[in-house]
Amino acid sequence: MPTLIISNQRTEEMVGDLAILSPDYRRYVGNQAQRMAWSLQSGDVLVLPVEPDESFLRYVTSQLKIERSSVEVLVPPPGIYGDGVLSRDRLADEGFRRRLRRVVAERDVRKVLPFHFDSNIVSLVKWLGLGDVTPGFGFLEQGGGRLLNSKSTFRALAGGAGVPVPEGKVCSSIEAAEVFMWTELLSRGFPGILKRDFHVAGFGNEIVSPVSDVEPIGALRTVVVDDRAELAKYLAERWDWLTDGGCRPVVIERYFVDSVPICAEFQVDDQGVEQTGHGEMRMAPVLNGHVWPAPSCDLPAFGLFLEAARRLCGPIHAMGYRGVVSVDAVVTPDGDFLINEFNCRVSGSTHAYHIAERVVGLGKSWDRVLVEQRRCTFPRVSVAVKALRQSGLAYDHDARCGVLIAVDDNSPSGGFGEYCVVAEHMDDAQAIEAEIADLFAAITESIATRTFDAGAGA
Repeated sequence: MPTLIISNQRTEEMVGDLAILSPDYRRYVGNQAQRMAWSLQSGDVLVLPVEPDESFLRYVTSQLKIERSSVEVLVPPPGIYGDGVLSRDRLADEGFRRRLRRVVAERDVRKVLPFHFDSNIVSLVKWLGLGDVTPGFGFLEQGGGRLLNSKSTFRALAGGAGVPVPEGKVCSSIEAAEVFMWTELLSRGFPGILKRDFHVAGFGNEIVSPVSDVEPIGALRTVVVDDRAELAKYLAERWDWLTDGGCRPVVIERYFVDSVPICAEFQVDDQGVEQTGHGEMRMAPVLNGHVWPAPSCDLPAFGLFLEAARRLCGPIHAMGYRGVVSVDAVVTPDGDFLINEFNCRVSGSTHAYHIAERVVGLGKSWDRVLVEQRRCTFPRVSVAVKALRQSGLAYDHDARCGVLIAVDDNSPSGGFGEYCVVAEHMDDAQAIEAEIADLFAAITESIATRTFDAGAGA
């Protein structure tokens, strides 16, 4: 069944005002949107915010063992925020919509897979006449996608489901935030993490700590507060940012130093809830990659975490949501698992599970590890793939090991690419990562001196 895949990686309903995103960050997430190419099946239509390199599309489709000509890729004209995000005005462009409707009709598309099913996608799906064939559309049409990507909604549902969460509170007033932060956390020597209700990948989080040297893992920065007066001053300065101009509450939780962030992904459909996989997030200091499966899966309490995460999906299913649910948690230094967020949308891991299933051939029992590195600089994809092949690092379908270019680094300034290492063991993957760093550094230097042969394509 052909699918319309829309890679709207950041939306107004995910982060609030898109204008707060810097042009460089918008370009970065536009590049990240290429991940959803790994969801392609023959006959599909993919909408991206940025025109991809044709070599990258040929590379991905060859790895997926489908014909490049069997899929259509569309990019709407740039909008008021440029070409990094699929903003409302871009998806509403009349010329783009007419072209999309023609392609959808020609390919007899009967399924829609956006990154985030927000109101813009709802409008587009209705206009295309695909609402009736979209599972859970009634829930999504009434704002369900926004509701289930709210951190305050998570705290409410987690409380109702009785799952273990960090000590915390949803605060709608600056007075409530000050009281909770000081009396329950800071005065007891505990740092707190303050989360904007809508944001992603740690970019809407800040840590407030009574002591210095707390690294802001999963947040933009750490602010040291010595006393309650300093806390009040901080909240007064940041309240507008934390609450999206006073429109949303802020979520405050205890922050665990030296904890490990992990995630588990589930597919929710009419039949129920099925686990897709789990992984560990690599933070630098915000999300910069994953390791699948999560190394913490060997800890005694890991099974209890998965059970709690599945239980949390129960009310989500009952509400009428259908699609991907990613449940985030931290592993504390004591080995406890505390769930601290969910995202009801395609996640930063979804493409890896497609790679694992369709490229590596992994089923329920994994005999490989996948290690992802983001924000990488490497030459255009045809050159990078050739170099990986010549060095023996490229993914080998027979050995089921090697390096895959997950996202092409097509930015002139670099630093926007992503790769995924497939190995038998974590030690092997780390050794390959070191080789990749040396290889790409050598290519960059040789290109600068015009000594590298970039002749062969991908």
